[in-house]
Amino acid sequence: MTMYPGQIFALLGHNGAGKTTTISMLTGLIEPSEGYATLGTTNIFEDMTHLRENLGFCPQHNILYGHLTVREHLELFCSLKGVKDSEE
Repeated sequence: MTMYPGQIFALLGHNGAGKTTTISMLTGLIEPSEGYATLGTTNIFEDMTHLRENLGFCPQHNILYGHLTVREHLELFCSLKGVKDSEE
C-alpha cells in the first residue's frame, strides 16, 4: 500500500482484521515478527526515532493503557514524538 505526502490515511476494517497491530508495528509500539515496511524512504527497523517525530496517531478509543503507570504513559508518548529525556 502506498500513502502520499499531504494526504490523510485511514485504516479501516472489521474487528480482528489487524488494524491496531499494523499501526502498532508502524509506530514502533510493538516489534514486527517478520516482513518489511518503510515510511517514506525510512525502514521501520532502522530509524524509528526519526519516524516517530513525523507521525501522528489518533486511536479510536481511550489512549490510556491499564498496565502502564502515569510516568510510563508520559514516557511512551514523549518517545513517540521524539522528546528528549532532558525535556521531560
